[in-house]
Amino acid sequence: MAHWIKSDINIDFVGRRSKVWTFSTIAVVVSLSVLVANVFIRGGVLNFGTDFRGGTQVLVDFNKTTASEDVRKALKSGGFNGGEVVGMASSDKPNLYMLRLQEVSSFSAKEQAAAKAAIDKAFPSKLDKFDYEEGGDKLYLKFKKGADLGRSQDTDVKTIKTALVGAGVAIQQVHRFGRAEDKRYEIILGGLGIKLRAAFETGLGAGSVKEIPQMESVGAKMGAQLRDDGIKSVIISLLLMLVYIAIRFDFRYAPGAVVALAHDVIITIGVFGVLWIEFSLPVLAALLTIAGYSINDTIVVYDRIRENVTRLRDRKFALVVNASINETLSRTLLTSVTTLFTCISIWIVGTGVLKTFAIALTIGVFVGTYSSVFIASPLVVVLNERISARKRGGGR
Repeated sequence: MAHWIKSDINIDFVGRRSKVWTFSTIAVVVSLSVLVANVFIRGGVLNFGTDFRGGTQVLVDFNKTTASEDVRKALKSGGFNGGEVVGMASSDKPNLYMLRLQEVSSFSAKEQAAAKAAIDKAFPSKLDKFDYEEGGDKLYLKFKKGADLGRSQDTDVKTIKTALVGAGVAIQQVHRFGRAEDKRYEIILGGLGIKLRAAFETGLGAGSVKEIPQMESVGAKMGAQLRDDGIKSVIISLLLMLVYIAIRFDFRYAPGAVVALAHDVIITIGVFGVLWIEFSLPVLAALLTIAGYSINDTIVVYDRIRENVTRLRDRKFALVVNASINETLSRTLLTSVTTLFTCISIWIVGTGVLKTFAIALTIGVFVGTYSSVFIASPLVVVLNERISARKRGGGR
């Protein structure tokens, strides 16, 4: 890298800021416009994954070659409406599909009411708590303290199981939970897996499903909370960085860094909006990683500016900033290029959430390097000029 960029290089980054800022403004406006347009065209700001919108994501491996349209028909016939089917075939699993279902649990409110009524009938006036969380696969029963169930533990388990099966609830296991005196029982429900298998057995033939290697459910309320918390985390991180830079350096430095970070995040999200790539929790983690990477790059330049302000007192501030950018350019490009190599490699080789994580990082590292050089540092010059002008004007 030392041979690629000469030590006496002097590119006028600060002098070209107007043209670059025009380009960046257009990119940000386009990104925001795409997000708004997606609401009307695609029905949502982004292609939120199951993490944020709620539902269940399932991997199903079939025993034979199966068309995606046949999988959709089998799902619809089995009562799973609005499900998405995405092919995930690989050399070792040529018949693998990823399903995104709106359902978060096979234990509906109607089934819960029937189950509770069956337990009340089997153990009259003895049930204390009937606990079930949306999207879960476990039901907890707690009987009243001191209540005499009148049966042995094994008999109680059989009675609970018989009552639930009689109420039409698919279950896998029933066992005592916690201390014996607590009179609590844990019921592992059949879950969506059993209903999915039944749907495919009916629609595609007996033995059509080889295995269901993965199933993840998130309730609608939890998904909305994760989304809102994610937005808050990005905003809070930007504000904390603003405070940190203002304390460590000077208030003139802080706005430039935060504007550059917001620029990086908005453009990265905009690309996801344009390409309609799934936006999930790993992508949100990538955005926070991008913010950290970008601010680190900016801090390096800011440190050099602070050193040169003292060393080059005879130069104008704009020239000092420009010299500092050029002096750190080799380090900036070397770090960014090596990081990009890694991100692009993961992008090419990776699959699933790892691939989207790498896509977000690749975009973010590229845009972050650009903003550190062309946005953050030149903004320091503009703020310094305005503050100096106010001082000369007597504070007006």
